[in-house]
Amino acid sequence: MKIVEWDEYTSLLDKLSESIQLRSFDGIVAIGRGGCIIGAYLASKLGIPTFYPVFVRHVGRGENVRIVAHDTISMFMAKLAQIEYLRGNFLMVDDWLCEGRAMKFVIERMPKGSSITTMVMFNRKGSEFKPDYVGAYVEEEEREIMFPYDALG
Repeated sequence: MKIVEWDEYTSLLDKLSESIQLRSFDGIVAIGRGGCIIGAYLASKLGIPTFYPVFVRHVGRGENVRIVAHDTISMFMAKLAQIEYLRGNFLMVDDWLCEGRAMKFVIERMPKGSSITTMVMFNRKGSEFKPDYVGAYVEEEEREIMFPYDALG
């Protein structure tokens, strides 16, 4: 298990912020829970006007893992309808990408014609999905990360 301290976390947030500061986004779609912290920070720091938290969860184990909307389906679809109303250039963020299933799940439900740039704080080497921006890579064998806010509970 990788343990992330606050210094590393804030350093990566700054690095990610700098990497996209010249880009223009209409909104941020944050995959919760951890992606919401990053999304809120970037929205505030970069002046991005809209921020959409979307909660999904992994169900099952091993090869049988699937992604489902954590919100009730009607709430999840209502959030996506808000995003669809806007259409445009979105930044999609998450704190940790192991395989990329959650990010692909949300991308597949985004409005047609939207431009989506993806960003993660940590990406497992060898993952199927390749985000556009990565704060740091972890070894392929790594399956869990403990963030500083995880230790608070």
